[in-house]
Amino acid sequence: MIRRDSSRTSVATKLVVGFLLVGLVLGPGTVAAQESSPSVDLAGTSITIDGGETSTVTAEYEFDVAEAGSGESALTSISGTMWELPDRDVGDISATVDGESVDASVNEEDRHWAISVPVGDVADGDTVTVTLEYEVAGPAGEVRAPLWVPEYSTPGQANVVDATMTLPEGTTVAGGAFPSPATVDGNTATYELLHVPGFIAAEYGESGPGILTEDALYSVVGVVVIVGFVVGGLAIDRKTA
Repeated sequence: MIRRDSSRTSVATKLVVGFLLVGLVLGPGTVAAQESSPSVDLAGTSITIDGGETSTVTAEYEFDVAEAGSGESALTSISGTMWELPDRDVGDISATVDGESVDASVNEEDRHWAISVPVGDVADGDTVTVTLEYEVAGPAGEVRAPLWVPEYSTPGQANVVDATMTLPEGTTVAGGAFPSPATVDGNTATYELLHVPGFIAAEYGESGPGILTEDALYSVVGVVVIVGFVVGGLAIDRKTA
């Protein structure tokens, strides 16, 4: 009888050990299968800045959700950062998701704000549009507007970030522009970018940066060099004639 009980105990022990081993092998894989991280791209961004001593920024971000994730990793919000710039006060931040107002979480960190926008009921293949609007106050003569840079970036294969900055009537970009505008037409500057920059800035005044821009300078130098070769060649020809 004692031998039979020992045999049964041994079999039970082996079964318990076997189940534990199976749990160790399958457990992480099962959890990984139940929870997956989101896969999201910033498909496009449209930014408008009504510039002046108080600038109004409206920034629309379009996110393509390839996978919404699952479990505790499911996509429930989109976070990002916004720099704190010297001599600039940011206020009245509001947010919408697909046109509906939401309460964005705004936390001040070391030299930046952490801004998180809640999104809900997102499924694989959805497109989510997040819009932030806020005001930036600062000295006259220079627009410097920080931008919300979301955690999900663009694929970086095309200029999908468009921005338009409108300066006060009767002024134009006078210098100190970052990034460089694609075009400047009177008081309107436009931008075509690969990624969302940390800020958009430009000095403005009644006149532009002047006739002698960097490109014009290179052109003038090129013309001078060509003329120098021509005049030098003619002088040599006369001496040898």
